[in-house]
Amino acid sequence: MTPVAILLFLVGAVLAWRFRVWILVPFSLIAIVVTFVTQLSLGAGLAVACGYGMLMGFAPQTGYAFGLLAQTTLLARYSRKQPFSRKASVTALYRRMSADNSGR
Repeated sequence: MTPVAILLFLVGAVLAWRFRVWILVPFSLIAIVVTFVTQLSLGAGLAVACGYGMLMGFAPQTGYAFGLLAQTTLLARYSRKQPFSRKASVTALYRRMSADNSGR
């Protein structure tokens, strides 16, 4: 289950760069249901399957929070003087990254 939790965490972090927080509702529900059904089919008890389902549903949410923190930290590093909105911050970060990569 650890590799699945890591994968869901990373997917949540990637979703933070492109989507608003509402994307987590269906994604977390799918993760919970799939984990719950998988654990039941493997012979785990109902309480254990519910516990694993809740943990796997929490992983993308934690990843999303980490992705937002990483995005804000990277943007603050590149633009110190100007205030920014979320959409403007992503645009500024991509412009900065593409300018850095074109010079190489």
